[in-house]
Amino acid sequence: CAVAMLAVWRCESPRRRFHTWAFDISKQVVGAAYGKCYNIAQATVLASVLEARRDRDDQCVWYLEGIVTDCFLTTFLCWGAVKIARPVLLKRCSIDIGNYEGKNEGSVGAAANGDLLDNGLQAGESPHAPILNLATLTAWLVQVIIWLGIITGVRLLITLILYLTQDVMYGFYAGVFLALHLRSELAKMIFAVLIFPAFGDTFQIVVQDCFLKKRSTHETDF
Repeated sequence: CAVAMLAVWRCESPRRRFHTWAFDISKQVVGAAYGKCYNIAQATVLASVLEARRDRDDQCVWYLEGIVTDCFLTTFLCWGAVKIARPVLLKRCSIDIGNYEGKNEGSVGAAANGDLLDNGLQAGESPHAPILNLATLTAWLVQVIIWLGIITGVRLLITLILYLTQDVMYGFYAGVFLALHLRSELAKMIFAVLIFPAFGDTFQIVVQDCFLKKRSTHETDF
C-alpha cells in the first residue's frame, strides 16, 4: 500500500508538493484504519446477531464481505458523496477539499477557479507559507472529520444492505472460501485480512486519491 501511495504521487503531473500529498494521503490512512476497525466490528456484530443460525456465524465470511464492499462499492459511493458535498462545503463553509492553506492573495482569481499556477502549485497554496502551522493542521483535521463522516454514512448503508441480502451474499462469500479450498479459520483469516487487501487496498488508494485531492478546472470529473 505504501508503494502504491508513493507511486501515485511520483507519477502524477503536475506533482503536488510533498506536504500537500502527505496531507491528502494521510486522510486515506486515517480512513483506512477506521474502515478496518469498522469491518472487524461489523463482522463481530453480525456474526453475534445471527449466532442462532449456525450457517451465518462465521466472522471470516462477514469480514470478507466487508473488505470487498469496502474496496469497491464503498469507494465509489464515497466518491459520489464527495462529489456532491464538495461544492456545498465550498459555498457554505469555505472548505475546499484538498486545500489546506487558504487563498494566496497573489492568485485570488486563479484560486477561485482551482487552476494550477506557473510554479506548479495548486492555486491557493502559498510557496512562503509554513508547511505546518495551526491553520493548515486545522484545515486538515476538519477535512479528516468530514471524510470519516462520509465513510460512516456510506458504511452504515452498506451494513444494512449486507444484512438484508444475507441469504445471497453470505452464501456467495462462504462459497469463495470453499472454491479456494480454505476451510481452517487461520487460512480464511489470512486470505481476508492480508491477501485480498493487498490488491483491493491498492485499487482503493488510487481511486480515492483522485477525489480527495484538490481539483483544478483542467480536471474532468472522475
